[in-house]
Amino acid sequence: MNARKLQESAAEPRTRASLANDCRLVLILGTDASGKDHVARLVMRHLQRAGIFLEKRRGWLSAPACAADSSEHKGPGRLFAERLFLRIYPFIAWALPTALTLCILADVLIYRLLRRRPVMVVSHTALRLLAFHMGHDDAFRMPAHLGKALATLRGQGLQTLFVTTERHVRLGRIQDRIRRDKVDHFDLYMARRPRHGERVTDALERIAVDFLHAHTIRNDTHGDAHIALALHEIWPVGRSYL
Repeated sequence: MNARKLQESAAEPRTRASLANDCRLVLILGTDASGKDHVARLVMRHLQRAGIFLEKRRGWLSAPACAADSSEHKGPGRLFAERLFLRIYPFIAWALPTALTLCILADVLIYRLLRRRPVMVVSHTALRLLAFHMGHDDAFRMPAHLGKALATLRGQGLQTLFVTTERHVRLGRIQDRIRRDKVDHFDLYMARRPRHGERVTDALERIAVDFLHAHTIRNDTHGDAHIALALHEIWPVGRSYL
């Protein structure tokens, strides 16, 4: 074996270890009906090629493992919580930034205490509620304590993907959910208030890109091949991992 092959052989484990370290905590953000679960499946399939297996969770870093393929199958408890939040939001809006700061920090603390294996989290409840709140206030400025909480979240080695889609594609998916009676209260709220829905989308993208340094993944009419190419640019998986 020549010197070049020896160097490549020695470098491969380090490269593989580096990739595994980059994928220890993956967060997938996106608005309702952006296709987060579909992208999550593609991420898991992509990383499995490198021998990296992620535990899927939903809503929180510290949540239990979740085997559900879609967020459409929400139980009565979650649907009631959504409706309750929308009803009381005007009365609690003033306290929401502080409450969400505490939620994010508690989530990080529990995750660090219970960390066992690489994790992929689909959506994050506190960040979704923050985007919802920001969408109601055009003059919103990120409080320092909340910005620090987001920095703490990012500091856990977080790799964030922000799933985006064209507006007409997202609205079409919501209409399909309505026809199949799989729509939730947030879907309906956004569909009935399209301008507000766009502000919430912009706010979530700002959180993801500006504060969590997210990679943007388009999930619309371009197809899975386009997503696979984007994932390969983020996490190169070649023959050396197979």
